[in-house]
Amino acid sequence: MPSIPPIQFEGFNSGIPWAILTSKSPGYPYNKEGTRQSDTPEKWRYGIALSGNRYTPLTVTIEGSVDFLSNITDEQIAEACASLQPFLVTFDNCYVSVFVIKGEQRMTATASGVKLVKPSK
Repeated sequence: MPSIPPIQFEGFNSGIPWAILTSKSPGYPYNKEGTRQSDTPEKWRYGIALSGNRYTPLTVTIEGSVDFLSNITDEQIAEACASLQPFLVTFDNCYVSVFVIKGEQRMTATASGVKLVKPSK
């Protein structure tokens, strides 16, 4: 199967520049034996639901130790989703990569930053 070039986020989300935040977690460096090498994250992963793509789940990775959404806890994310008042986020320089593993289509995304947006009224 030919390689698909990375797709700009908005193109993958039907032109919608924002997504629903569903989770966030740090990514720590590990060695080949599976031992954590540092207590400082080397990246952050933000779980989102793409409203312009039937709420498809996607994880966006941002390299570096900075949590751009440090003022939001996992509990707040869960509560916001459960109350149907989710946190909406946009990403800087976000690209989605689509690939196939053992016949299954998979996706991953990278970005250089993330920020909260306020919904328009």
